[in-house]
Amino acid sequence: MIKVLTGSQMKNIDQKAIVELGIPGIILMENAGRAVADKIINVIKENSFFTNEVLIICGKGNNGGDGFVIARHLIEKNIPVSVVSLYSEENLSGDALINYNILKHFTDIAYFDEIGLDALRQYISEAAIVVDAIFGTGLNSEVKGDLKNIINSINEFAHNYVVAVDIPSGVDSATGQVLGCAVQADCTVTFFAPKVGTVLYPGADHTGELVIEKISIPEYLITGKDFNINFLTNNSIATLLPQRHANTHKGSYGSVFSIAGSSNYPGAAYLCTSAALKAGAGYSILCSVDSVINSVSAMTPEIIYERLTKTEDGSICADALNTALDKSSKHNVFLIGPGLTTNPSTGEFVKGFINKLVDRGACAVIDADGLNILSNNSDIILPLNSVITPHPMELARLLKVSVQEVLADRIKSAINAAVRFNTIVILKGAKTIIARPDGTVFINPFAHSALATAGTGDILAGIIAGFIAQGLSPLDATIAGTYIHGLAGTIAASEMGEHSVTAVVILDYISAAIMKVLSHCKVKSDF
Repeated sequence: MIKVLTGSQMKNIDQKAIVELGIPGIILMENAGRAVADKIINVIKENSFFTNEVLIICGKGNNGGDGFVIARHLIEKNIPVSVVSLYSEENLSGDALINYNILKHFTDIAYFDEIGLDALRQYISEAAIVVDAIFGTGLNSEVKGDLKNIINSINEFAHNYVVAVDIPSGVDSATGQVLGCAVQADCTVTFFAPKVGTVLYPGADHTGELVIEKISIPEYLITGKDFNINFLTNNSIATLLPQRHANTHKGSYGSVFSIAGSSNYPGAAYLCTSAALKAGAGYSILCSVDSVINSVSAMTPEIIYERLTKTEDGSICADALNTALDKSSKHNVFLIGPGLTTNPSTGEFVKGFINKLVDRGACAVIDADGLNILSNNSDIILPLNSVITPHPMELARLLKVSVQEVLADRIKSAINAAVRFNTIVILKGAKTIIARPDGTVFINPFAHSALATAGTGDILAGIIAGFIAQGLSPLDATIAGTYIHGLAGTIAASEMGEHSVTAVVILDYISAAIMKVLSHCKVKSDF
């Protein structure tokens, strides 16, 4: 896994490197600027631009100081460079001022307040590469005035290639939110570790290719519980997947007991129970009403069925609770929710069933209507070994907040829910977030429109339950299941195109995803 940092965490690491380790800040700035310059040189070599001129737009902080260093290194390689400083010399300080004064001996520096916006737009339109060195990772307020006009001008008039230094200016490094406006980069060169704002949307949409450059800060500075945001990688998942052995039988790989489906939603039951088997579970048991079982049994013979009484609208009835408890007594992994509906009688059934699971110490994966029932019944207590899988709207209902509030800070929202329900939370979406009650977070690398189709969430819940049945901890099963799910969608889309991928198709690609991870094949993601 790769550690992901917020801007404030990176600032603290910089200070530790400077104060505790004795690495001068100007050395860190030199290393950062040289790394970006090397990337720019490679971009020029790989492209046939009409001109090789590079325009570097510098702010007043360390990001601008990086820009001054970049300019010097490019000039030394005989690459034509224009530098526009958005601030006069008296507004600069520290290492940025030192590198500004050095650069003055290499080239003339233009000042925005002297040339104006129209001239800057001309510079931008004529450059092969525009370098955004305006804001660093410390930005936390909306971009306004001239700075907003400058960023919008980069986006409108840069016709070739834009490189952002550390993070695209205008992106909040802690959340990925765009603060009014943000530079649309083709490439972002970030330092030491990726920033949250470059991997979560919408910031990820502004980042382009993300290049991580080391700048002589030792890795051990990000050990410890304070650095709790992790980006999942192929190799880290390969070590988690359940092991298979020759001298085993179906009982060796556990069972998943699913309470799912209703007359109008039999497909949800089919998808989640089939996914559990595709993930490797030895048994998959569906506990549901007759109409669902009749439908699912016609599609797959491998599922075991337990029949429950139904309400008038074809959902599970509260009177079926004792039957379900009796049929489930030998099982300890439960998947509850896909396609259940929120019929009040069904809600009473789910409430009673979950309460008994708490007494048993069983493990539960709560999805879809199970979450909606949970949001309507604040007195439900989840088993300690449980996982909930909300999308943003479901999480908003659970936390009693707006969807906009959830999306404004997805990491914070996921952690809040993990603490509130004392459980593992999967906040689904592009770059799905997994959160534990202790604040540890895992970010899934996949963001693919192939997964934006009905039924894919049911499959995710089934994969996770299937991994738990095989002996993985709920956390490891969640991490591995989320990754396999995203990879299955990505492989499917690569073979048949994004538009035509359905949930059933993704179901058929679970095996390909598992094989790809186990073979240690490199998977294209953001890194």
